[in-house]
Amino acid sequence: MIRNTVKLFAVAAVLTICLPVQPSSAENVAFVSASGSGTACTQTAPCGQIVLAVQSLAGAGGRIVCVTPVSETGGFSFGTNVAPWIFDCPSSIMHGEITINGVAELKFQHMIFSPGANMMHVTGGGILIYEDCVLENATVTPLDIEPTAPFILVMKNSRISDNVGNAGVLIKPASFVTVTATFDGVTITNNAGGLRTDTTNGPVRVDISNSTINNNANNGLIAIGGAGGPNMVTVKNDVIASNGQAGIEASGATAAVLVNNTVLDSNGSALSAVSSGKILTYQNNTVVGSPGTGFTGAASPQ
Repeated sequence: MIRNTVKLFAVAAVLTICLPVQPSSAENVAFVSASGSGTACTQTAPCGQIVLAVQSLAGAGGRIVCVTPVSETGGFSFGTNVAPWIFDCPSSIMHGEITINGVAELKFQHMIFSPGANMMHVTGGGILIYEDCVLENATVTPLDIEPTAPFILVMKNSRISDNVGNAGVLIKPASFVTVTATFDGVTITNNAGGLRTDTTNGPVRVDISNSTINNNANNGLIAIGGAGGPNMVTVKNDVIASNGQAGIEASGATAAVLVNNTVLDSNGSALSAVSSGKILTYQNNTVVGSPGTGFTGAASPQ
């Protein structure tokens, strides 16, 4: 009898672990379904559009849950919020532009953004998180981060691809504004350019790990150092390959890229340090093709 009780307890524990996490009763939650209608946006009466779910929470922050995948053409803006927003919408597609004028925290999970003008246009401060997302098929920069207040970007296990206008990601803060960005397990591929950081106005710090930047028409990664402050980029355990220009370029006296255990394969040039930019390496990288000035120029390997 005791043995059976123990077995039943173990099975119950396993089932509890496997059940999906339900939103807290204290959390503001709105539900969306492709077959939904109306504006109630409750679990029993979901609305049919993400934008209606956002409106139903009256801008107070909360969780948007897509019961089924939805496809949406409209965009929306976020003003200043003190509460976080979480969009958990597996396989849902957003076609419109999303503008951040200021937000405490905005998280997108398991979503596809395709296509749009600027799929994500950041003009204010806050925190933006992507987990398991895709940004594709934009005609200009799909992730345009030019905030006027301190901003944090976190991107994990996501893809930015097939954007023909400009770089896949632009990070260029306003005067005296700091941006910190982390890319982990991200693929930036087949864009006009890869990742572009620019401190003409304010400082930038970027950490890239376990990621791939490849097949972009121009530079894979370019850090432009300006009068606004340091442009510091760390690259670790990455693959940067088959980009039309430099795999990594540091341009300007305030730009520095630290490269560790990374493959640079068949780029126009692997490393390019120009206008007093600095590229420092641990001398443990794999370079296929021309190294460029990063190893042999004024910025000696470290």
